[in-house]
Amino acid sequence: MAETKKDKFYSNREIYEMLMAEKDERIKLTQELALTREYVKKYNGYREKTDLHDERLDELEKIVYGETEKQKGKFAVGEAITRWGGWIFGLIATGILIAQLF
Repeated sequence: MAETKKDKFYSNREIYEMLMAEKDERIKLTQELALTREYVKKYNGYREKTDLHDERLDELEKIVYGETEKQKGKFAVGEAITRWGGWIFGLIATGILIAQLF
């Protein structure tokens, strides 16, 4: 049997059913997009919090590193006094003795 021109087209009912199915798909897609937007907003909020925490950690590391370096410096000065204090005292005492002789 030969196809007629009328057989090649969809019926009104078929077109209506296709449009309704497409409408349902658009509704699902809209819901998924809304959910995706919500997730993106949450992610951006978490990202901002993470950035703030990173900045705070950097500041704390600088403080701790500075205190550590200060302690190292104090220790180095103490070590230098301990090592060279006797020599310095000896030189000063020798200088005073020489000054008293002349």
